[in-house]
Amino acid sequence: MSNTTTTTRPNVYGPIAADRAGGVRPPSPISPEQRVKLSAAQRAYVANDPRWAKHRQKLADAQTARRMTLTPEEVAMVLAMRAKGRTFSYIQEEIGVCHDVIRRELAGLGYSTARIGAEGPSVRKRTLREASEGHFGGLGT
Repeated sequence: MSNTTTTTRPNVYGPIAADRAGGVRPPSPISPEQRVKLSAAQRAYVANDPRWAKHRQKLADAQTARRMTLTPEEVAMVLAMRAKGRTFSYIQEEIGVCHDVIRRELAGLGYSTARIGAEGPSVRKRTLREASEGHFGGLGT
């Protein structure tokens, strides 16, 4: 006969760690009756409280701020602004979507996310020689 015994250590990491480890989750701290009362109270708040509309709009705005994609209309707006030489920081403020999301979406669609100069993407900077020739009436050397 083997003399081995297995001991179980108490779970010191909480109920979620126990659940992940295959342990038994402790009972919910709220009774079924309390859950029904809470649900009824929430429905009454939504139906009767005049603050609900404002609260709902706040929740919707927060959800919009957390989104991680662009709509096709926003992609078109971003491309138009990039054609005008706008930076990702500027575009971010205009459409309210994080510049990291904008970059990722454009790269995923195959558009360039390279840095744009102050003059815009299609304007070539003049060289010092060209600038001096134009400024001094062609006398520059």
